[in-house]
Amino acid sequence: MMTPHEQTLSGQKILISGASAGIGRETALLLASQGMKVLALGRNEEALQSLQDLAPKGNLRWLAGDLNEASYLDALEPELTDVDVFLNNAGVLRYAPVMDLTAEDFAWMFQTNVLASIQITQRVARHMVARRKGHLVFMTSIAAREVYRTASAYCATKHALSAMARSFRMELQEFGIKVSEVAPGMVDTDIRASSDHPVVIAAIQNRKFAPLSPAEVASAVLFALQSPPNLCPDLIELRPQGSV
Repeated sequence: MMTPHEQTLSGQKILISGASAGIGRETALLLASQGMKVLALGRNEEALQSLQDLAPKGNLRWLAGDLNEASYLDALEPELTDVDVFLNNAGVLRYAPVMDLTAEDFAWMFQTNVLASIQITQRVARHMVARRKGHLVFMTSIAAREVYRTASAYCATKHALSAMARSFRMELQEFGIKVSEVAPGMVDTDIRASSDHPVVIAAIQNRKFAPLSPAEVASAVLFALQSPPNLCPDLIELRPQGSV
């Protein structure tokens, strides 16, 4: 049940990148259940179709593609004119000791986590500025403010994305646009599947706490979106109980 000060989300249009799996997928389902009109983006067409099948009928559509491709961004443009909320969630990850990371590893992570994220956010934000309303939500990480062994490149991308979130907040608030950053700690998703370095595998196996679930992170996004009109959640950090 909503409190008297919570915003109703029913009927609002939300664009979610990285919705094929993990946090994006759980958030899409949660917000569709709240009556939002979800447009789910991702590269896995089969996963997006199954997502649509699970959501309340009529509350979720999808468009498969790669945000790194200009043609895909151009195809999305007609959908961006009336977006109320954008969850900037797409990201990739490869853990390895800093001396073992390749130039390709760095380029791969920065291209998706920073450059592609900024490009689609700019496109969405231009329409929000014209309408003088909207809410941008950046999914970063506690790695945006800390640095961990074997996570140098990923931390660097999240530091950069967090800085961009703060820049959008400062420059767009005069147009009535909210900007929130949700920064979770370790989450139980498949994003670490691309990290096969023995040092990384051992560190994950030896952790002393249970990671967050995608559903727990999704609940933080819902909290941010339901905030009253004059309240803008700036930074929401989420840490698993028992983590340092």
